[in-house]
Amino acid sequence: MNDLHQRIVRAGVAALASTALIAGSTALAAATAPPKALLRSDTDRDGRLTAADDDRRDTWTAEHGAIMLPNLDDDQSRCPKKATNGARLTDAALAACDDAADDVVNGTADLADLAPLEIPPIRDVSASATATLLPDARSRAKVRVFIQRAGTFTALGPDGAIRADELRRGVRLAVEARDIVRDPAVWSGFSELTLTVTDHGRTRTDRVRFRVAPVLFENDLMPLNRAVVADPAAPATLEGVKVPPKPVAGEAVYRRDLRRALDAEGLREPFLEWPAGGDQWMGDMYKTAYASMPGPGGSEHRIAVNLRSPGVPPNFPARDRPLRDASRPVFTLLRGPGVAGVQQFDASRVDRPDDNLYYGSPSSTGNFGTIPPYGRYRTGRIVYGGEGRFSPDPTFTKMLAAQGYQDPVVVDTSWLGVGHIDEFMHFVPARTRRGWAVVIADPRMGMEILKRLAANGGGGRRLVEGVAPAKTDDPGMTVSQALRDPVLVNGTRIASEGVDKDLRQLREQAGITERDIVRVPALFKELEVPPGYPRKDLTITYLPDAANGISTGTGGYLAPVQHGPRQAGADLFQQVTERALGKVGVRVRWIEDWDFAHHVGTAGGEIHCVTNVERDLSGTTPWWR
Repeated sequence: MNDLHQRIVRAGVAALASTALIAGSTALAAATAPPKALLRSDTDRDGRLTAADDDRRDTWTAEHGAIMLPNLDDDQSRCPKKATNGARLTDAALAACDDAADDVVNGTADLADLAPLEIPPIRDVSASATATLLPDARSRAKVRVFIQRAGTFTALGPDGAIRADELRRGVRLAVEARDIVRDPAVWSGFSELTLTVTDHGRTRTDRVRFRVAPVLFENDLMPLNRAVVADPAAPATLEGVKVPPKPVAGEAVYRRDLRRALDAEGLREPFLEWPAGGDQWMGDMYKTAYASMPGPGGSEHRIAVNLRSPGVPPNFPARDRPLRDASRPVFTLLRGPGVAGVQQFDASRVDRPDDNLYYGSPSSTGNFGTIPPYGRYRTGRIVYGGEGRFSPDPTFTKMLAAQGYQDPVVVDTSWLGVGHIDEFMHFVPARTRRGWAVVIADPRMGMEILKRLAANGGGGRRLVEGVAPAKTDDPGMTVSQALRDPVLVNGTRIASEGVDKDLRQLREQAGITERDIVRVPALFKELEVPPGYPRKDLTITYLPDAANGISTGTGGYLAPVQHGPRQAGADLFQQVTERALGKVGVRVRWIEDWDFAHHVGTAGGEIHCVTNVERDLSGTTPWWR
């Protein structure tokens, strides 16, 4: 270990793997030093000091380079939830506040979110020496550098000036990214910091290249930490605005069954109560994610990042609040210490109401998921649904793709009435070659159950069991009638073709084959659409959809009670589902959602639609390794 390495270790920064080390105490003073001698050492991502080529500090590769965190959390909970006059903030103003929005370090927790940077002592510079440290022009508005002076970190001035006496003592700095990558054409996420030192008419420079950490989706293999459910008070307050309670039918039994299921899996964290205002579709409000950088001792330092749904509803609340009101708690409830909120949407959609009515649904976050880690995708891959005009907000999907580490897979969900991938697909930990399986709703399997039951003399049994006939679409329909019903027959055909196409797309884009699939029975019906409706051949599920569930990450799977036909007292759809998932080591926990989700409105939903979850991030794989 050379002398420079020893100084760095004593400074206590060698264990911080994101530390960029700008050095040059002996090189600057030496008249014969080579042009790049300011740069003499490096740290790798495991926190070990390694020798570095002089020309590597200003490059960034998958194996080498400095990392900064997007400092978008609110470590001192200072961000306002409403305007000073009590009025509701605009969507833009609500999202604008975070730790990077000011030029101070907001406490010790905020300091931990900054990437350390050090200039070791340059002892031989004269008192007249001048120095600057500046980001490149393109990234200057996206990066902020702090310098430690008198024991306190303060923002380095816009001129980036560093005094000669500071150079002689050595300089401790800290770097924050003020945003994530949203559009690579605007900012790629990289920033080149240039140190320029001028003394006795001679100027030397050194550079270090940073990359902002990507925002990464959580995946369904991660153990569930807590469930997020609609507040039954619906809510008592929303940003200080009183609203009347809006109780939702079936909520109590859904919450009871969900609580019992989580307790049975050993997951006893209380529900996070979401002020939803009667809008119970929690899965459509936001997507859970995280960002991380190397921390002390080779650890991974993370912040949670919640991505607000970019969907603009047809009847949006206000032009300056165009997004769903019930998704605002991404900022008013969740944002805080170690938790960031991100908002990205095409604001011009407020002037395209027909687009929002007919084609807006894919932008809801129930249409986004994560293929678990495999192969070179060590943090998994984003998967979402869409086709042509029926696709999510393009500025949102551009932002997701720009993160660079979870290359999105796109499947066609235009055959679904709501158009969300959670209507037919979910992922679970499993005893398979990959360690996971994709749960797929199989319309043919559902029809085959009915055919076998009818062939064995059960054609006269009720199709829907355990639900009052008045709460069904076809009171008293039998199994035999269902097999002849054109709405169900056509729904099965449309859904089967849709699932087949999506599985081909998963195979072509992600290598998912039948060995990775667990098929569960589903019964789809053709959705009747009004004259002039631009979308045709649409389906929704007739019985609750077992694929629209939630993996607990502990071997359990939360699925909606099926209410299918019975034989010998047992629900045949539940039997087949339990058997299929049991073969790969998954336990099914049944939750009643008929009134609360399944039979609501035109298309309804299921467990994944009305439940969001936060997962345990302690076992994430560092994306940079």
